[in-house]
Amino acid sequence: MERDENGQPRKKRARTDATTYGPCPCYQCQGDMQLLATIRDHKKRFPWPQLSSPRARSPASDNGAMPDITNFGSPRRQNAPSTRENSPFRDDTHEPIGSPAAPDRARRHASPPDLPGFNANDQRDHRFDVLGRNQQYINIGVDQELLEEGGSDEDEDEEEEEDTEAMYGLADGDDPPEEVQEFELPWGNQNDDEPEPEPEPENPIDPAEYCAAFREPPLIRNAYVDAVVQKVLYGANHCALTHQLKAAQRQLRSYPDIPAEDLARMALTIRTVERRLGLDSDDLITTYTLCPVCWRLYTPDYIANADDNTCQNNDCEGTLFDIKILASGRRKRESRLTYPCVSIIAWLRRVFAQPGMAELVQNWRTEDDHGPAQPISMEEWAADVNMDTPLGDISHGWAWRSTVGGMERIVNNRGNVEDRSIRDLPVRFSNLPYGISFSMNTDWFQSNREGNYSVGACYLVINNLPRHLRFLRKNICLALVMTGPKEPNDYALDQMLGPLIDELLELKQGVVINIREGGDRPVYRDQRVYGHLSQHIADLIARIKMGGSAGLRSELNFCLYCRGRLSSLSVPAGYIRRNLPHRDPQEDLSNAYFWRSLETAEERRAFFEFTGNRFTALHRLPGFYTQTCSPPDAMHLFYLGAMNWILIRTLFQPGMLAKRLRTDEDPVARFNACLDRMWLPKNFSRLPPKLGQTGTRIKADQWKLATRVVFIPLFMAFRVGDIIPNDCIPRGTKSSTAAKNQVSRAKVLHRERTKHYAAIGQPRNCPKLEDCFPSRNLRFHYKQVLRFCVATGTLDKRTVTPAEIDFGTDLLETMCVEYAENNVPEPPNFHMMMHLDQAMLKYGSLYNSHVWGLERANGVLSAMNHNGRGKGILEGTLMRGWWGIANLQNLIKMFRSLPDPTREDEEVLENLISALRGGPDHALQRGTFAAYIAQTKTAYTRLHGIQEPVKLSNQSRLIDLRREEYNGLYDLFVEFCRYKWPHIGIFGDGMAPSQLYIPRKGLVCTFSYIEHNGIRYGSFHHTSGRGYCYGYVGQNRHAARIEWILSADFADHPELRTVCIIIRRFQLPEIEPEFPWSRWNTSLGTASWAFNELGELEAVAVDTLSGVFALFQVPMSHADYWVSVNLDTLSPARDDPNNDEW
Repeated sequence: MERDENGQPRKKRARTDATTYGPCPCYQCQGDMQLLATIRDHKKRFPWPQLSSPRARSPASDNGAMPDITNFGSPRRQNAPSTRENSPFRDDTHEPIGSPAAPDRARRHASPPDLPGFNANDQRDHRFDVLGRNQQYINIGVDQELLEEGGSDEDEDEEEEEDTEAMYGLADGDDPPEEVQEFELPWGNQNDDEPEPEPEPENPIDPAEYCAAFREPPLIRNAYVDAVVQKVLYGANHCALTHQLKAAQRQLRSYPDIPAEDLARMALTIRTVERRLGLDSDDLITTYTLCPVCWRLYTPDYIANADDNTCQNNDCEGTLFDIKILASGRRKRESRLTYPCVSIIAWLRRVFAQPGMAELVQNWRTEDDHGPAQPISMEEWAADVNMDTPLGDISHGWAWRSTVGGMERIVNNRGNVEDRSIRDLPVRFSNLPYGISFSMNTDWFQSNREGNYSVGACYLVINNLPRHLRFLRKNICLALVMTGPKEPNDYALDQMLGPLIDELLELKQGVVINIREGGDRPVYRDQRVYGHLSQHIADLIARIKMGGSAGLRSELNFCLYCRGRLSSLSVPAGYIRRNLPHRDPQEDLSNAYFWRSLETAEERRAFFEFTGNRFTALHRLPGFYTQTCSPPDAMHLFYLGAMNWILIRTLFQPGMLAKRLRTDEDPVARFNACLDRMWLPKNFSRLPPKLGQTGTRIKADQWKLATRVVFIPLFMAFRVGDIIPNDCIPRGTKSSTAAKNQVSRAKVLHRERTKHYAAIGQPRNCPKLEDCFPSRNLRFHYKQVLRFCVATGTLDKRTVTPAEIDFGTDLLETMCVEYAENNVPEPPNFHMMMHLDQAMLKYGSLYNSHVWGLERANGVLSAMNHNGRGKGILEGTLMRGWWGIANLQNLIKMFRSLPDPTREDEEVLENLISALRGGPDHALQRGTFAAYIAQTKTAYTRLHGIQEPVKLSNQSRLIDLRREEYNGLYDLFVEFCRYKWPHIGIFGDGMAPSQLYIPRKGLVCTFSYIEHNGIRYGSFHHTSGRGYCYGYVGQNRHAARIEWILSADFADHPELRTVCIIIRRFQLPEIEPEFPWSRWNTSLGTASWAFNELGELEAVAVDTLSGVFALFQVPMSHADYWVSVNLDTLSPARDDPNNDEW
């Protein structure tokens, strides 16, 4: 029996405690409505603190002098921030609700405006061709036995938190580690158990030595490469490599063309060689020491010169390092806890030393983006933008030209934080000659299969690069690896970010960098390079952690972008965008600095719970606001979040796919069978998840593919005859899993609505429990899925217009509002979708904030082999491995860009590629994540030498066009060539003789597949090509089957080589079907065709191939149909191990 604190049997709690609400007087709630039991608990847990001094209270005025707080080393108190009435980041039609300036009770009770309540739907009007608002649906009631279902009164309070987490989809643990192929790093000493060699003399690194080999004679440069290949492929040690380099120097003395001074300066150690080839990372990576107790940061210089190995923080007795005696008797200081960090300034020096990078970062400019100019405000941009103008690159959004160059963030003597330009006249940052914009990504992942060691990674990418190059593996900077085994606390995170933030602040004022300009005859000039962090792209949890926000469980501050209450997600008001109380970024910034000025942990905790703002290292950056500069991430929002929730939590678990009658076919079986029969290109190896699929972790790209096609298998599951009826699925028996799911979620929804209506002062308007059960109407649920698919297809693409943004976000809002009206619980992800429009107008299409490529980078790191030793050793191994791959790739790129390569240069290049394939790059070619990079291989990419636009398969054979199986191909091929080259005089059999004859045998080859713009198309008549044999042709995207891929080389005319694609087009149906999605074919990328009917053979050029699709067979009462679904925005799995591009 359960007993109380006095040892007496605990009395059963009255039911009123679980259902009655009242104002809670504790320090946390300060009048918020809570359950009576919660109020009693809060009186003990959250008493009002005794303020240490009068300064701890919120200042009543701004008349006092402001202490200097420019030193970020230790927090000092400052005046409370005042509520700002004007914000350039706010929609002018919305007034933000100010957060309290300090724990002041009078300010605390400024309530949000009254929000509309819940309206029941009981009408029958519903159509799939209209996805707007005001659509009503028939629903069914709730049996009394379901209302009586549930546990005892005592159980309800204990289950409340667990049920709320289930309702909102809050994470309860880390994801399991992925099964990936490990590899050995070919560079560096990976065996940490071996005796440590004597350290080499620590000479200062000369930045001019980086890539200096390309300014030396080619024979010397090639000797350097031979030494690197010996190390990487054959494991040669330093002594052997030094001997090889000296031998090469002796041999080269016999060449009169090599100047004696070049031979005298020739590198004779592998470390110098790697530096001159750009392979050494010592100028990039710095290993900092952390206190193992409090995690305070110490520089290498401090550790080298410290008189004491004890941490310098007050009340901390952590030991920083131990003294280790080497075999020679030398004493070495070995830190107990470290982490590696990369200098982004040194990284930029490397970037601008590469051929073509100086030109690529200027590629985005238009004629108006040269020379000094003033920033353009959001209002000015919005007034001039055309609603049908495509927004693609990040430079198309309003934020790109609104950033001010040379800004400083200061706190004035009134305690207000503001960004000021150091120039009298503000200068547009993007118009600076080298104004570099960065995107940052942070994420944590498991570094071992056991899943007990979490490592954090922070990446930077250059937004000035074209988008298809921006997220390539070699262009991503791994800035720091955060030490595990657990995620760091707030103080530790700020300490580890400190060096990175310091360099970003330095770049804000400009750093002189030697830049390579020009192509074959480059010129090196010193230029001042500026840097600005434009956005932080990450999943929601990482955005909250890095930005110092409250988190998803906070009632007052769960949202990064507005001050809506968590309980408002239970009613339509939580999703009506025009009424959302948007945050003022300037006010949040001032709150963060005021939080830092508070002296006690209790004061900081109370203020944080009020405002949802806490100071982090990112708040030091001028022009960066942790809320508005952290746009929602579509990958987690749409696919891992919303699509997962809709299909599993909204449809499958509550039993919406249950049989209506016992004799009916199982809708789940029909759904899964439709997916089984779906045709996809063979390299789409990760298929949409099936209902009931368990035991595997479903990837983001599987959910994305499901979003593109789910409306077809769902139609097959819901249909009766040719339509989805206006019927309701029974709720199930009292003991059924589906009924229990509905009961549980209805109770949680009712509790949240009770909180909401109490908060707005309308507790009597709260619906009853029986009015909180979800809708069971088939057409209602199908329509919401259709809305979501149309909305995501409209929004998540490479270019999107402001009109499309408005249309897509309106659909998402309507979906969320109708879910709330029909009692379908929605997690915070659905609310976050209401803030997509502002982020897209600011940063361009969602592709600029995608994290697919950066998630793949996490896969690379997690797959690296290591010895499992933590405390910074494992993290250093990951960092060195990453930059070892990147450096080798950049070296290959520089060799490929040589203006006049010799035969020896070509051989050296092949050796380098072999070395790369011997390392982790090749081991990951069939990697663990969707091939995001497949979609980056556009014509523009190949324009810069990355890959040829057309690649034929390695398998080919000469064919005899006289054979019956090739009937008709000869005439088609001859006419194709005559049309392509009308002035060459091509002729074939049966034609008047002319200049160039095409024989039936010995000229034409057939291939199994061809890759065009990174997409593979295969021949239906080849075993290895049949899995890729369907595709679109022409600008109007007519579906076709590819029969043959032919190519011919004319011996005397090498310039006339051609590729000819033989196709048969799909045929339009005689009767156009009326599918539920037919009205939205354009938005969904769907088209209907006559089943199994193909046109005559036709010859087309390879550049007419315009994409691939998924193909379904949909039977109807009058005919069967093929339905194609465009896969343009999806990436297939990578399956080419011989391709070295990431």
